[in-house]
Amino acid sequence: MAKKTISRLSVLAVLIVFLAACSKTSEYTNVIPADASVVASINLKSLASKAGLDDKENEAAKQKVLEALKSGMNAATFQQLEKVMKNPGESGIDVESPFYVFSSSSFPYPTVVGKVNNEDNLHASLDVMAKEQICQPISEADGYSFTTMNGGLLAFNNSTVLIVNVSGTTQTEKAKEAITNLLKQTTDNSIVKSGAFQKMEKQKSDINFLASMEAIPATYRNQISMGLPTEVKAEDITLVGGLNFEKGKIALKTENYTENEAVKALIKKQMESFGKANNTFVKYFPSSTLMFFNVGVKGEGLYNLLSENKEFRNTVSIAKADEVKELFGSFNGDISAGLINVTMNSAPTFMMYADVKNGNALETIYKNKQSLGLKRGEDIMQLSKDEYVYKTKGMNIFFGIKDKQMYATNDELLYKNVGKAADKSIKDAPYASDMKGKTIFVAINAEAILDLPVVKMVAGFGGQEVKTYIELANKVSYLSMSSEGEISEIDLCLKDKDVNALKQIVDFAKQFAGM
Repeated sequence: MAKKTISRLSVLAVLIVFLAACSKTSEYTNVIPADASVVASINLKSLASKAGLDDKENEAAKQKVLEALKSGMNAATFQQLEKVMKNPGESGIDVESPFYVFSSSSFPYPTVVGKVNNEDNLHASLDVMAKEQICQPISEADGYSFTTMNGGLLAFNNSTVLIVNVSGTTQTEKAKEAITNLLKQTTDNSIVKSGAFQKMEKQKSDINFLASMEAIPATYRNQISMGLPTEVKAEDITLVGGLNFEKGKIALKTENYTENEAVKALIKKQMESFGKANNTFVKYFPSSTLMFFNVGVKGEGLYNLLSENKEFRNTVSIAKADEVKELFGSFNGDISAGLINVTMNSAPTFMMYADVKNGNALETIYKNKQSLGLKRGEDIMQLSKDEYVYKTKGMNIFFGIKDKQMYATNDELLYKNVGKAADKSIKDAPYASDMKGKTIFVAINAEAILDLPVVKMVAGFGGQEVKTYIELANKVSYLSMSSEGEISEIDLCLKDKDVNALKQIVDFAKQFAGM
């Protein structure tokens, strides 16, 4: 009985793995509807290689599985399974190509699309599954063949295979009717004609994707639209990106795509509001800073961008417009902030610096402190020229101007050492070189966080599950988020820089599973 169960699961696993396929400009992509709001293409061959599945150790494991299954299957079933495991192309699916996943309002079922390289072989693979009672025997529909299994519908013709996640008879029947039309689509009435899709296809990542703002639930989409000029609609913006596994790093790159001229103008103005950071203040932050933020700002450009927003104009009165413009304009250069320390007994310690033309910003805050809505027990006091303190019941925030550099911190020792370089600064941090040329850069220092006494204490009292998470986190060096021009990037960087990140993940999973 156990061998029979293993047999069925193994055949299903083989099918799932080897249906994961598709190519760049092949005819089978025509089944993806033109209104698809989310599309992802996955290069399974690349992922398998980077995960180390082609290594000799895995070949040996594969052979052991085959030997274990041999006595639990009839000869014909085993022969077909052995062919597929030794040569995935024998499954009938083109495993040299990536596969697609899409979400669409016109076909509202999560769907995987793959390319068929041999319809007869696919029939044979599904016949094996039917014998193992994993799926129903193959049936014929209008222009395609299909089978059903628990929670899914698999449909195919001589070029395309679709795996559709449906539930119940009603959904299954509706999906079967719609599939007939999908398989008749051409390039002109499918997603293939979309500029965003074509841009996605040109990327060289392991996983490429596009996501229209239209995919965001209406409630949240409306909130995003509130911050946009009236002539710009959120659904006119599509995020195009790619996820890539590299040596010691997982990299996610994205950029906005649009064909709306108003959106293009908005993006251009956003670019004009920020400039490349000069990393002026990195020397003031210790390398152990838990989280670091750095951005290059052009204050006047940022004000001009915000002034086109209806909500911003309604908030800022005409009488205060010049004062607010001058306030924004005083910022010109880098703004850097860091979370320095976290303890059980006090508020998290932070430090902030900014390049400013003058002290107008702080003078404005001090002069208008009564209009800031300060609560009882709160006050802003002037310590000396260009030095202030915001007093609350639980914390004091020191802020001021020194050598045209504005600062703010809630730590008195840091306040007394404003403008003094740290003995070992962020210049020595592992992400220091990644900051060069970036407009915006954020880093979360995993090594420093795990070294905190409070984290060590939690880890010490935690059970096996907590220890496993800590062990996994210990493989991470830092997480960074950055922007350079129109391209944004998120990188998860590991301590081991010599081994592909995906292989490190797979090896950890194997170790955790006792394999």
